[in-house]
Amino acid sequence: MFTIPTRSRPHRLQTLIDACRKAEMSTPAAVIVDFDDPMIGAYRDIKLPEKWILLEGQRRKLSTIYNNFFQMFPDLEWYGLLADDVVPTSRAFDAKLIAAAGTKGMAFGDDSINGGNFATHFVLGGDLVRDMGWLALPGLSRIYIDTVWNDVAQDNEVRRYLSRVKMDHHHFSNGKALMDSTYRKPDKEADKALYEAWRRSRYAV
Repeated sequence: MFTIPTRSRPHRLQTLIDACRKAEMSTPAAVIVDFDDPMIGAYRDIKLPEKWILLEGQRRKLSTIYNNFFQMFPDLEWYGLLADDVVPTSRAFDAKLIAAAGTKGMAFGDDSINGGNFATHFVLGGDLVRDMGWLALPGLSRIYIDTVWNDVAQDNEVRRYLSRVKMDHHHFSNGKALMDSTYRKPDKEADKALYEAWRRSRYAV
C-alpha cells in the first residue's frame, strides 16, 4: 500500500489523484492527515479512488506517521512512499515499481530531479521493511527518511531504478511549485545528526 502523508495541501492531493487515475493506478493507498489541519474539511470532501483510504490522526513527526502506519499494517507484501507533490505520468507506474521491488528490494522511477542518483518516492518490498523493523528511521522529524532507505538498498544491492517510470516531482527546487510551510525544515540539524549517528553505528567495526 502507498502512504501519502499530506497537510494543508488538498489541491496537491487532488492533482496527484487525477494523475494516478490517468495513469491507471490499480493499487491501494492511504492518505494520512492531521485532526488539527485547518483544511481537514477539504480533505474529507475529496473523492478518493477505489482502494484508497483516509486515515486521520494526531499531528506527529513524519517518521512517526510512517511507523504508526507500519504498525497498523505489518504484513503487507510491499510499502510505497509517495508525496502529495508527485505527478506520476507513466501508465501502471505502481505495478511496475512493485514488480521491480520484489519482496526485499527498493524500486523507484525518474522524479525529474535526481534521475537514477537518488530515490525520493519508491516502493519497498515488505520483507525488507520487516527486516529493518520500521518504515522510517525512528526519531527523524521529516528529512533523511529517503536517504536512509537509499543507503539500506545500496548496501544490500537491491536498489532498482526504472528510468521509464516517470514520477514528476512538482517541487519548489525545480520551479514546479511554490515554497510553502510543508517544505520548511526546522529540525534539519537534528535530523542530520541522527542520520549520521545511525550511519556510524551501522558501519561500526
